[in-house]
Amino acid sequence: MYAGNSITVLVVIATLALHSGCQAQTPCTDGWFGPNCQYQCHCAGSAPCDKLDGFCSSGCQQNWFGPACQYDRMVYSGPEWLTDSDDTTCNTGNTQPVTVTLDTAIPLTWVRVVVTGAGDLNQIQLNYELPASSPLQACPGLRKASVDDLTLDIECSTTEPVTAVYLFGSGISGLCSLYISGGRNVALKQRALQSSKFEPSTTNWNAGYAVDGTTGGNTPFTCTHTQLDTASPGWWTVTFSQAVDVTRFLIFNRGENRIEQT
Repeated sequence: MYAGNSITVLVVIATLALHSGCQAQTPCTDGWFGPNCQYQCHCAGSAPCDKLDGFCSSGCQQNWFGPACQYDRMVYSGPEWLTDSDDTTCNTGNTQPVTVTLDTAIPLTWVRVVVTGAGDLNQIQLNYELPASSPLQACPGLRKASVDDLTLDIECSTTEPVTAVYLFGSGISGLCSLYISGGRNVALKQRALQSSKFEPSTTNWNAGYAVDGTTGGNTPFTCTHTQLDTASPGWWTVTFSQAVDVTRFLIFNRGENRIEQT
């Protein structure tokens, strides 16, 4: 980030297991949970989550899923009954393979499928497509784990960005939903530093505001901003508390959409 630039929040997406069974040192405020209250709730209807393990009794917000609703659901194009975020709308018995095209190519980590009957779970197979119209690829080291009688998680880790996912097998006839994990934000409340702080008066553009989970706004208490110094480029860094495999970065700019500042 260059001198005089500002960002509202940095989202670093990675594959990292949630801690569980550990009580936060102090009670978390609503909307946060876990050790040091470092995880953000994503419950439907903005309902509070369990402050220990993040469980959402109301279910997950749209486009969030997985343990404690912590995983970003990637947007893709495909059949309407598959893209409507509704686990009760399903395939009509057709066993033809289903292809979905990702809006943004990313390395795959894992996906979740929901079906109408338990017998369909292990009858669904998955391949993927890389850019440049390459042949379909089989998942390296594919592993499956049943979440419940109607829900299956499929681990399919790739090193290259994937453009499409191809589902096939007799279980397709009972397929209701496909969730493709975009990872989760591992930058939340991590240690952030910057070269300087923009201080024309009594404002407070701290580095930590870029990792506080707030993605909107244009105030000194929601964004970070370096000093207007043309002599040398500014910088901003975040240090993770443990090693992570980062798959993508999302940077949210200030509310007035001044793209030249990023």
